[in-house]
Amino acid sequence: MRQRKAWASLALAIGAVCAPAYTAEIDSNTFGGLEARSIGPAVMGGRIAAMDAVWIDDTLTIYVGTATGGLWKSDDGATTFEPIFDKHTMSIGAVTIDPNDPETVWVGTGEAWTRNSVSIGDGVYKTTDGGETWTKLGLEDSERIVKILVHPEESDTVYVCATGHLWDANEERGVYKTTDGGETWDAILQVDADTGCSDLTMDAQEPDHLYAGMWQFRREPWHFTSGGPGSGLYRSEDGGETWDRVTAGLPEGELGRIAVAVAPSRPSVVYATVEAEDTGFFRSADLGKTWERKAHSSAVEGRPFYFSLIVVDPKDHNRVYKPGGTTALTTDGGEVFTTIANSTHSDHHALWVDPRNSRHLLLGTDGGLYESNDLGRRWTFRNSIPVSQFYQVSFDMERPYNVYGGLQDNGTWYGPSSANGGVQNKHWDNIGSGDGFHAYVDRGDSDIVYVEWQGGRMQRMRKSTGEVKDIQPLERKGDPKYRFNWNAGMHVSPNRDDTIYIGGQFVFRSRDRGDSWEKISPDLTTDDPEKQRQGESGGLTIDNSTAENHCSIYRIAEEPGDENVLWVG
Repeated sequence: MRQRKAWASLALAIGAVCAPAYTAEIDSNTFGGLEARSIGPAVMGGRIAAMDAVWIDDTLTIYVGTATGGLWKSDDGATTFEPIFDKHTMSIGAVTIDPNDPETVWVGTGEAWTRNSVSIGDGVYKTTDGGETWTKLGLEDSERIVKILVHPEESDTVYVCATGHLWDANEERGVYKTTDGGETWDAILQVDADTGCSDLTMDAQEPDHLYAGMWQFRREPWHFTSGGPGSGLYRSEDGGETWDRVTAGLPEGELGRIAVAVAPSRPSVVYATVEAEDTGFFRSADLGKTWERKAHSSAVEGRPFYFSLIVVDPKDHNRVYKPGGTTALTTDGGEVFTTIANSTHSDHHALWVDPRNSRHLLLGTDGGLYESNDLGRRWTFRNSIPVSQFYQVSFDMERPYNVYGGLQDNGTWYGPSSANGGVQNKHWDNIGSGDGFHAYVDRGDSDIVYVEWQGGRMQRMRKSTGEVKDIQPLERKGDPKYRFNWNAGMHVSPNRDDTIYIGGQFVFRSRDRGDSWEKISPDLTTDDPEKQRQGESGGLTIDNSTAENHCSIYRIAEEPGDENVLWVG
């Protein structure tokens, strides 16, 4: 009877979500004077989505575009960085320095590495004073831009590779060109409203020679489809006035995401990765007219919808880098690949090869920026860009209070809100792995922390000793398979010291800090079988990382002052 009564309160709380909500008016003066201050951490970085660099005299200037942390600039060769784009959208997809004027920089907003957690952009921006001021130059509905190319002789001629909307169809996608410095744009290569541009490259010696990958894709909360009849590889010899779709030597059937790059030292050589039923790495020796498949390598072909970048050494047409989970390298034009940068953070999305000295590399990863001066054999982490991507944050009641948070691909961390001399990297400690999500301190014992990462996995940790225990609820005999969201609902009771919750399709409650669990609700989701086919997600390349897990609970909250009332979403 008692369980029934408690469940009635839970059902009432869920129903109350549909009731009209009262919106309080807040005087802007109340919070208008507050200013945010950074407390870090930069001991680990966040996802680097794009970068470019240029030598100005003997000083290396670097621009780094991040997934959700804006644009950062270094004037001292990666020793220090400062944010220069904070008044605009924080999601960056492309950064390109004008080859004729190092103070002119073009930025395409909206990250194009199309995970379920990417942010959107609002078009193209340009600075002519090294990032002091910015002008917005259109293509606002492109949502995400992956590449910008500036003509090597005519700075007013610029090409944009617009990937387009991730969650729906839209018209403003494909390849765009301006000949007046961004005042106006012409769509020069479009397929349909479901197909955008995945990559764009130019022969700098013959800048009218262009190559473009076009990509049909669509994401839904429970499914991702990469590939379709709209995808293809195109080439132009007249600055984009006309295009030919290239097929000779490439896979037959539907294609997915395509990356393409011209070898600067020998422009007749072009490389491409092509997602297909038989994904592969391809080389052309005749300006992209015909193609030859090169060596198979899982490091090159893995997750092609997410890792789609090729960088050719500017001085050696046979030396090619393919960033991915780690970075693959070939020194013989694709016959053999080896992996480098295994000592760095995983998931590589941006790479710059120094045109003055191709032994010098900059690498952007999910964990920040790295630098190598020996062709990638050894790497130095440049930990001065605090752009960690927090999914959730919480705090304790210590003095000063500590901040806890789970980070995209960087585990769970905590650090003080203040410290003598300011909060520094050394003050932050790691207490969890994976993609960190919720982290809560036990109400009765501040030495105990509950941490969660993808798929509802949970641990209880004692900070003073480092002792951990796995506490995720497990299926019992006769139970259906539990469905936990990528970012599952976890909650610590505000009323009882020993009580925590986690949501799958059911609400689970523990009264002993996770040592045991009870299922206290029926399936609260739609339980739609059409939204539970994650094993088929990915399109041409099956990709079931649990990021599309659906029909699951996302949030739980216990009513302060009444432990019998739960709110569930």
